[in-house]
Amino acid sequence: MTAATTANEKKAPQRSKRLRKKLFQDEFATFGFELECEFKNDLTDETISQFVDSFFIDAINAENLVFGGGLSSKRLSGFIGSSKRYGSATEADKTKLLAWLKAQPQVATVELGEIIDANYYV
Repeated sequence: MTAATTANEKKAPQRSKRLRKKLFQDEFATFGFELECEFKNDLTDETISQFVDSFFIDAINAENLVFGGGLSSKRLSGFIGSSKRYGSATEADKTKLLAWLKAQPQVATVELGEIIDANYYV
């Protein structure tokens, strides 16, 4: 094997625009971030339900974001992305969401992950 052959093997495959779009790669990649939110211990189911309603209406839908994840009586965790087809969540979205969550009296702790590729998690 020559040096030129080795370099060619490491190169990413050339893909058509149609295929890159279908695979959400390169200019079509979408990005988002993970959310871990723990509730205070003394919350009722009704209080958590009201928080979740407010979370989706005021923090997620109002900012054109989407949330996929889970909820228990102790925590809310999942992934945040853009509601636009080839859109991405931004650092500004992270900052707004963090401020909104910290302002909620039901929330004990909040952690937001780094912005990563929503389809390939890298």
